[in-house]
Amino acid sequence: MNNNKEYNLYDTLSEMQVIDVDESYKATEDEPIYKEHPHFWDILFMQRAPQYIQKGRKGSLEVSDLGMLPSTLDVEKSFTQMISSWKTETTKHPTNPSLFRSLIRVEWKSFLFCYLFLLISQLGTLLIPLVIQFLIKWVQSTTFEIYVGILFLLGITIIQILTSFGAQLSVKWIFVLSLRLRNSIISMIYYKALRLNVLDIEDTGRLVNLMSNDSMLFVEQLPQVLSGSVAPVLFLVLCAILFGYVRLWAFIPIILCLLFVFANLLSSQVIGYFYNKSQRRIDKRLGFFSEILKNVKFVKYNAWENAMEKKLVALRRSELLSIFGTLCGRSSVVTLMLELSPFLAFALFLSFIITKKTLDVSEVFSLICYFNCIRYPFMNFGYFVAAVLTFKIAIKRLQKYFMMPELHPSDENSSFINTVAVDFDNVEYHFPDGQTAFSCDKLEIEKGELVCVLGSVGSGKTSFLLSLLGELDKTSGKSQTRGQVTYASQTAWLMNTTIRENICFTKQYDKQKFEKACDCACLKHDLEILQGGDLYEISERGANLSGGQRQRVSLARLFYNSGDVVLLDDPLSAVDFEVGSYIFEKGIEDYLDHKTRIIVTNQTYFIDKADRIIVINNKKMVFNGSIDELRNSDLAEAEVVKSVTKNKETCKKKSIITKPQDVSATQTEEEKREIGGVSFKTYLEYFVSGGFVLFTFVFLTSLIRCGFRLCYFIFLIQWTNTINTTLPQGEVIWFYLNSISIGAGIVATYFSMISISIFGLVSSKVLHWKMVRNLMRTSLSYFDVTPLGRLLNYFSRDLRFVDFNLPVQYEMFIGQGCEILSCFIVICVCSYYLVIVVVFSIIVFLIFHTYFVRSSIEMQRIEGISRSPIFIHFDQTLSGLTTVRNYKAQDTFIQSINKKLKNNTLAYYTLQMAISWYSQRLDWLGIFVSMCTLIVIVVLKIQNDIQTGAAGVALMNVALLGTLVSRFSQNILQVDITMQSVERLLTLKDISEEEPKSKTLRYQEIKPNWPSNGSIEFRNYGFRYRDTLPPVLQAVSARIQPKEKIGVVGRTGSGKSTLMAGIFRINEALEGSIVIDNVDVSEVPLHTLRKRVCILPQEATMFSGTIRDNMDPENTKTEDEITRVLKLVNIDKPLDYLVTENGENFSLGERQMICIARALLRGAKILIMDEATASIDIQTDILIQEMVRKNFVDCTVLTIAHRLHTIMDSNRVMVFDSGKLVEMGTPLDLYNIKESIFHNLVKKSGCENELIQLAKGEKSIAETLKSTKQEEK
Repeated sequence: MNNNKEYNLYDTLSEMQVIDVDESYKATEDEPIYKEHPHFWDILFMQRAPQYIQKGRKGSLEVSDLGMLPSTLDVEKSFTQMISSWKTETTKHPTNPSLFRSLIRVEWKSFLFCYLFLLISQLGTLLIPLVIQFLIKWVQSTTFEIYVGILFLLGITIIQILTSFGAQLSVKWIFVLSLRLRNSIISMIYYKALRLNVLDIEDTGRLVNLMSNDSMLFVEQLPQVLSGSVAPVLFLVLCAILFGYVRLWAFIPIILCLLFVFANLLSSQVIGYFYNKSQRRIDKRLGFFSEILKNVKFVKYNAWENAMEKKLVALRRSELLSIFGTLCGRSSVVTLMLELSPFLAFALFLSFIITKKTLDVSEVFSLICYFNCIRYPFMNFGYFVAAVLTFKIAIKRLQKYFMMPELHPSDENSSFINTVAVDFDNVEYHFPDGQTAFSCDKLEIEKGELVCVLGSVGSGKTSFLLSLLGELDKTSGKSQTRGQVTYASQTAWLMNTTIRENICFTKQYDKQKFEKACDCACLKHDLEILQGGDLYEISERGANLSGGQRQRVSLARLFYNSGDVVLLDDPLSAVDFEVGSYIFEKGIEDYLDHKTRIIVTNQTYFIDKADRIIVINNKKMVFNGSIDELRNSDLAEAEVVKSVTKNKETCKKKSIITKPQDVSATQTEEEKREIGGVSFKTYLEYFVSGGFVLFTFVFLTSLIRCGFRLCYFIFLIQWTNTINTTLPQGEVIWFYLNSISIGAGIVATYFSMISISIFGLVSSKVLHWKMVRNLMRTSLSYFDVTPLGRLLNYFSRDLRFVDFNLPVQYEMFIGQGCEILSCFIVICVCSYYLVIVVVFSIIVFLIFHTYFVRSSIEMQRIEGISRSPIFIHFDQTLSGLTTVRNYKAQDTFIQSINKKLKNNTLAYYTLQMAISWYSQRLDWLGIFVSMCTLIVIVVLKIQNDIQTGAAGVALMNVALLGTLVSRFSQNILQVDITMQSVERLLTLKDISEEEPKSKTLRYQEIKPNWPSNGSIEFRNYGFRYRDTLPPVLQAVSARIQPKEKIGVVGRTGSGKSTLMAGIFRINEALEGSIVIDNVDVSEVPLHTLRKRVCILPQEATMFSGTIRDNMDPENTKTEDEITRVLKLVNIDKPLDYLVTENGENFSLGERQMICIARALLRGAKILIMDEATASIDIQTDILIQEMVRKNFVDCTVLTIAHRLHTIMDSNRVMVFDSGKLVEMGTPLDLYNIKESIFHNLVKKSGCENELIQLAKGEKSIAETLKSTKQEEK
């Protein structure tokens, strides 16, 4: 079947029902922030921004307050254009396509326009030094015209105003371009994921990093790339100007400038090397963190929190080392460029002094001003080189991802006239790594047949279904699957939305059809109980439903959307026998009567109803025939079907399921959001995390840096005042003092920047450690209501801001602060009248900043919160990729993520436009100070009360002041905004501890060998998941003797698994207690309790790393001890054998065997098996059961099971119903009570005689199903 055909994503948007997993951030139909053709004044002054700023000041902002996006940021349009361009690129250059060419093909006009406009605005700044030269000559002259000075004053002011408008407009247009590119890349990443083989998506961390970090480079660094790219043109213009001023002497600063550029290129290579390294390490950390989040229940039950935290911190440490290398390289680039201007001036003037060439004061300051004009473009050129290398790495990573092989469509005929539904002829399917997945000589399945697929774990059953779904690549043969195919996976995949939307999926709601589907899935009774019924919101991963309920919702979706061919991958393993029988008879057998049904199963109670049985062994179909033909074969599966009786008794609907006591009514918690500005507490937490010593060092180096900067200006004034005077020796002294201040300033600047980087990374390291520690020590209930995508957003995007952006912004804050302080001091030295202007401007700045900062932070909060749904949706899609494709929901899901992307884009765009509005107003404030300074200079000249050197230095700083104030104000704002990421991370600090100090006070000292016997006593024990929920267990009282083997049974929702959660103290007891070896478990430290009790979960879990890491993550056992237990479970792989993410390179049976080996290694006296064999075939089940019976003879074993044969030889059985222990006794005693629930379960199992033989000890489990010889076969 072809689930991956080419389609036009937007031809039928209006006809499609859009599933939006998170409806809380929808844009409204209000007037957009900018119209299709905005007014000229709107563009120039951004007049619409104040209304949103004012809303943010009054209270919290929502996306609905922001209007809609301008047409230039149409997410769908950008995506379709980019997809089309990439397809064109791969068609023209199939062997070596370029993502960069694809980007240019779509946006070349925008790139060119932004570049030209930016270049013009930068060239305009070169006019200011020329006017300053004339103004200084006017100050020097003894005879002057007043109106000439006024004209120069007006000229400088007008040029500053025009260049300010030009710079702000270019920033806006560049941002729109970069945001458009970011959106295209994110949509493409998602679109590509929908077309990849599920088995190719092994490294989730890499995909999250591509989505969060690599795509954001377009927003963060494209402005630097474009700004830096104008530097060569400005350099050529400057060369021409220098030749006009000093002729051949111009070669000195030119050559030095080129040497600086070369040094920057080397530094940029260092940046690129370490950045590439850091990205790979971030991928690894995020991948492992994702594994922890997905398997946090396993981590908690096994008390692995410390081991997981230790490994995560180690990964983080290596990542931070790479980031430090990146920041060191950046510090070199910035230091060289910041000190470029005074160094070039020093070299040029030194040559003049040595050769005794005459200098004119006006030329000195004019040349310094010219050098200052190219300082920021050249600094951006350093960033440009580093950004290009970074972009190259990111584009290479993205390109590699986009070039990953996609699924090839399988042969499909939509016509269903032919009586053959599935036709395979000499087919062979392969995994992405080239290994055979499934092969078949000849297979024809007739329309309407019920087919059961049998085989051991890892034999290829699921691969057979994947081949029918088109999820595997066919390497040979012919195959046809006629008609629409629908699929239910072994592990239920659910979305974080309502039950109704999960069941209807892409189809419209039909009440009658919906009720029928729920009835067939045995779900109607649940809907009557759950709050809101079918509108009950399912939390992420279905955490607020039981395992059986999750599977039944998945089956209801299959019944509601059923196609011509229905595939079921052992979905009944998660429900008990009665529920499974009802679903099979009512749904699969009756409701889907005319459909072709292919069901992979390890359940034997209904295989006699199959029209055909297929047996798969070693990735190949080895049998295809009726059940009678299989019984007469010599296959191992023959013994399985021989044991199946023809019991046709049907269970009654109302007795199938009890009230789902263990179902939480809690919905997904909304993301915590602060109101107002970033609190002082957040800043304090960040700085305290960096440490007092480092903070002191940063403060001192910054103070020294500022001091040398001020000395430079003072010595420059003194030197220029002695030029062309009768004191030549004094001129030389002041010049050399000025030179020393320049050299010392370079050293101080570099050490200041390095110290800030170290301080920032130490703060980030400590914050990360605290957050990880808190996450590892909170209760499981937190993860039930917190989406995994939200946490991934915190530890990817927000942490990246803290790692990379915050140190850089603090560097810029301190550097620009030093320059502005020096400028103000020098300006005030020029005239005391300017002190009033400076103080006034500072007050205005503080008032204006206070007015704006609250709104900007609110906008940043919206941007951060609206970003989380993108990650949540992406994570949900990756986990259910096969289901999404099978139901042909790709278009719907692309629309959904584009809608979320649009909401985030709207928030981001509004924030940046507001910042541009703010920056523009502060530009005007800088221009106002400049104008006042110019007026004072003109007035003082009229009064003959000003020195030329002081006037020159003041004018030199005036030329810089507008740019400095604008950059400084933006940087302060960016610091506040980026501190939002710290604030978001610190929300994890406030989550409740699973084991607060108040609990630890009542703990008693536990002996090292506790529990030594393994007795368990429940004393009137009650349990509930949260204070607001009803009890799940009530008044459970029982005593389990040491070494006793106990079976635990009950209908779905009866409280079996909750009992085990109580033993591990996942929540504290509502009433009563659990006592193990005469010790109340509430008085035992959690870590100790969970280390001393062992569990074999239903989902065998492994983490990426080695086998040793998975066996003994805390590294407390020797290699010999680990090897010994591995041999006991027949695992012969070396300890350093690599395990891929989630243990995907191990079969389910092998993973479960390693879980048993862990239990053996731990040597616990109590073992709990929670449906440990529910999802595996009977042969492997037998092997595991015998392994447990052989190796855990001296242990107390509690076994929760749907398969009754696994508990029939237990010493006693506990039967639960509606959260109460209703029966307890030996299997035979309970069976002999005709009215007992246990008797009813055995009677309806389909294999009553065999179960009784097991209970009587007449046969072992293996003898019941097959002989040892047949098992080996």
